[in-house]
Amino acid sequence: MQSQDIHNSQSSMSAPFYAEVQKLATQQHLGERQASFTETTVNGTRLVMNAIVWFIVALIGLYFIIKSLPQLRGAISDSETLQSLGATALIGLAILGGCLLQSWRNLREYRYRHLEQLHIFEDGFVYLTGLVHVKGREKSYAVRWDSINILLRGTLDTKRTGHILYDRLSVTTDKDKLIYICPRLQQRMELCNLIERGYTGYRLPGMLELYKMGEELEFGDLALNNQGISRFINDGEDEETLDWDEIAAVDVGDQFTYVYTKADPTGTPWLRVVTVDIENALLLKELIRHIFAQQ
Repeated sequence: MQSQDIHNSQSSMSAPFYAEVQKLATQQHLGERQASFTETTVNGTRLVMNAIVWFIVALIGLYFIIKSLPQLRGAISDSETLQSLGATALIGLAILGGCLLQSWRNLREYRYRHLEQLHIFEDGFVYLTGLVHVKGREKSYAVRWDSINILLRGTLDTKRTGHILYDRLSVTTDKDKLIYICPRLQQRMELCNLIERGYTGYRLPGMLELYKMGEELEFGDLALNNQGISRFINDGEDEETLDWDEIAAVDVGDQFTYVYTKADPTGTPWLRVVTVDIENALLLKELIRHIFAQQ
């Protein structure tokens, strides 16, 4: 049974996790902690019992190795018996070493069984993955809102056609580092919402200023400026633009994003795209809402 703990910004956290999180947050100047999500990913009692069992097995193996030593001394003159006992002793030592190693790993895992954590701060987040040695994945990430270039919410479910998994995020930083957040936490929808809203809240004022200045704002295969909305076709080689005075509505939904024209406001949309493929989709949604409110 997995257990789940959620702490607000006033809660205390147990060492060594708080020290590591606080160090990463201080280095990146993330400000005050707003929310924390931690999960006990494995049962601590089971880990301790496993460690004890492996240690007892190792002691039993050590006992038989020690007991065979007198026989080994008596068989020095018999080469065949010596080889047999020697091979048995080596196998016993290998098993002994393996049992002791497994016992140590269980105890170490017990110590760090709370490692998967995600902490939301004023200016970013800290994510401790809970992965100790996984090729291509880091153990922890500290990310500022202003270092994020692209945030994608959700992925298509490969097991169920048309179904979208919203409890995961893909973040690309300004250093082209890709961070895939797919936690085991029970509140993963909530923490994904907090990260997406935190990033959107930080970026929105600047995007509105750029929009007013006439800059083109790109959201993957879709872009907009104060003249209208553009879509990229033929793998980005061609661009089609629709002026704002021709646009009836822009609907950034959970599954699809639509752009309707005034010439056909309820019929075939001028643009239809899967929302999970839109970069910074929530930011686009909030930007559209402000644009239409000002018209």
